[in-house]
Amino acid sequence: MILFGIGAMGGRIAKFGLDKRGLEIVGAIDIAEDKVGKDLGEVLELGKMLGVVVTDDPVDLFSKVKANIVVHSTTSYLRDVYPQIAKCVEAGINVVSTCEELSYPYYKYPELAYEIDELAKKNGATVLGTGINPGFLMDTLPIVLTGLCQEVKTIKVTRMMDSSKRRIPYQKKIGTGLTPEEFKRMIEEKKITGHVGLIESIAMIAGALGWKLEEIRQLKPEPIIADRKTVSPYTTVKPGRVAGLRSVAYGAKGGRKVITLEFVSHASVKEEYDAIAIEGVPNIYQKIEGGVHGDIGTVATIINSIPKVINANPGLVTMKDLPIPSAITEDIRIHVKCRQT
Repeated sequence: MILFGIGAMGGRIAKFGLDKRGLEIVGAIDIAEDKVGKDLGEVLELGKMLGVVVTDDPVDLFSKVKANIVVHSTTSYLRDVYPQIAKCVEAGINVVSTCEELSYPYYKYPELAYEIDELAKKNGATVLGTGINPGFLMDTLPIVLTGLCQEVKTIKVTRMMDSSKRRIPYQKKIGTGLTPEEFKRMIEEKKITGHVGLIESIAMIAGALGWKLEEIRQLKPEPIIADRKTVSPYTTVKPGRVAGLRSVAYGAKGGRKVITLEFVSHASVKEEYDAIAIEGVPNIYQKIEGGVHGDIGTVATIINSIPKVINANPGLVTMKDLPIPSAITEDIRIHVKCRQT
């Protein structure tokens, strides 16, 4: 495995990967000056050296090191990561990425999706974008639950999350601690965009059900204003300041909203949960009490997807295209088949 990006999420993935039997980290890529040239063990603050030096030259690394998967974790936006993904694929290496817009790029970026798919097929590589969300809770899991239905009319997914438990980069993404005026300005400047991936999740669900949606729309994020002081290891939010946000998107068909995704994340959440409500035959309501921790779930989804990506046919794939997700509790090599060429 080669790591492409060793930020907050990439570091978590790296540490979990080191403990996974059958998975070996043979390379690491990052552009941060305080990481390049250092041993990965030092960057991860493990107290030991791993013999893997961080580089900012992926092409050079790929020419020297053999790997069958790149775990890519740099940014959320497909146009930004496309050159990075392309370099991996041109080297014939499979990719699993945390890039939210890569989870289902066919709706917003059909041309880029086509280019990635063709490039991957040409070089015998498979590319997947996934994570806790998008990638599982608000798309893959609802899709699986519709398998119990004879008829599906509407789907609503709600993610209610206590943001005070999340890392600092995440706090900044949702505007924690800002004044309402600062939040509004950052929305207008598009420095806060709401939850990236809701549109992709809606498009993936519609694709799985064969629905042709007339519209997919994400509404402007709304600030959640703290009514009490909240203190956590990561942040302190004063009353009257922004505690987080609410982000909603929907997909419409036949003049009505048939898929609604509601993402609520702030430091004053009283009850965390993930809920899926399907109106159909039969009606289904599934609630995960306590919710799923975003960082833990993302790391698990990424690592658990590795064998499925390696085993898949070359090209761009999504979670709905792969076998059902499952944990890897034994040696990861047990799950990897030899790809026929």
